[in-house]
Amino acid sequence: MSYRELRNFCEQMRALGYPRIISMENFRRPNFELVTDILCWLASKYDPNSEISDNIDEERHRVEFIKQITTLFVQKARIKINPKKLYMADGYAVQEILKISTFLYKAQMSSPAEEDEVHDFTLPSKLSNVKAHKVLAQEITDLGARLNDNLQKEGELRQAREKALLFLNNVSRGGNAQSEQSQIQQCIQQILKQQEQNIQDMSKYVQNLEKDQKQLEEKIKRRTKELEQAEKRLKGMTSVKPAYQEEYDRLEYELEKLYQIYVEKFRNLDYLEHQLDIWNKREEDIAKEDGKRRKKLEKQIKNQEKIDIIGDDDDVDGSQLDGQYDRGDSRLQSSNQGRRDQVNIEQSKQMRQQGFNRQQKDDEDQDELDDLEEEQGEEEDDDIQNLEDEEEGEIEDDDF
Repeated sequence: MSYRELRNFCEQMRALGYPRIISMENFRRPNFELVTDILCWLASKYDPNSEISDNIDEERHRVEFIKQITTLFVQKARIKINPKKLYMADGYAVQEILKISTFLYKAQMSSPAEEDEVHDFTLPSKLSNVKAHKVLAQEITDLGARLNDNLQKEGELRQAREKALLFLNNVSRGGNAQSEQSQIQQCIQQILKQQEQNIQDMSKYVQNLEKDQKQLEEKIKRRTKELEQAEKRLKGMTSVKPAYQEEYDRLEYELEKLYQIYVEKFRNLDYLEHQLDIWNKREEDIAKEDGKRRKKLEKQIKNQEKIDIIGDDDDVDGSQLDGQYDRGDSRLQSSNQGRRDQVNIEQSKQMRQQGFNRQQKDDEDQDELDDLEEEQGEEEDDDIQNLEDEEEGEIEDDDF
């Protein structure tokens, strides 16, 4: 905030008639009470009917007061005010209040001629009657088109108008009364002939309409009879039972039974396929574990052989090695061969045990499959026997 803005604000408030004296030192520190009093006075001066609460005891009351002031001047005066600066209630608030005071000061200091020019401009009030203006514009265009058509016919109408005027002049002057009366009679006779012709045409039109009405009534009667016959035929067809209905019901019942058997077999097959997949996966896992175990045993044997060879070399001296080389070599080979034989025996035992377990599981699965097949065969036999019994019972009923 500059010194010039503060000075202008004090002078404008003094010119507007603010009752309190405003000093430049009042806004060195935040003074919310003074800002509230100034804003309330400006709002009442701009709009005396405005209802703004001046309760600023609590923070929410002060925030609500600032919102009311900003909405009032933004909506009605189109003055943009920063509510944060107003809430600060210091020199920055004076910058925002100066916008309002400047607006009111210019309005007070404007000349009457300018006010008349402003008041004479009543475009918003006219804009409220846009629909009425559109209707008037449409009527004007219609009248203009009609006037143009009449002006184009002015040549023919002028001659008829002149003849009528001559006839009226002759009648009024009392000239050739017989000729004029004969002319009038001719016109009346022509009109009568035209009316008689119109009556005849209308009577013909009425007769044609009566004929059409009779034809339509006959068609309606014929169609109603056809509809009644069709309804009777439909009732008769619904009441009569067709010859193939019993066979259709029997086949439908058999189809339901066969479908139930199919669903059950399909469910069992799906279950067995699932069990087979689980068994294959289990066999693969066992084979992988056996391979890993075999590799691990071979690695352990190789490591043990290396350790034994290194230990024998450390215990035997150089002289003893020369004398007992052949005997140690044969002893080492025999010990290695013994370990290999022992490992092979253990592996063969494990393989036999696994084969025995696998054969046992296969036998159990085969037994389960045989039991399921036997149950399914018994159920199928029972269903077929039931169907045959039902068919025999129906045949006996028909014979009876």
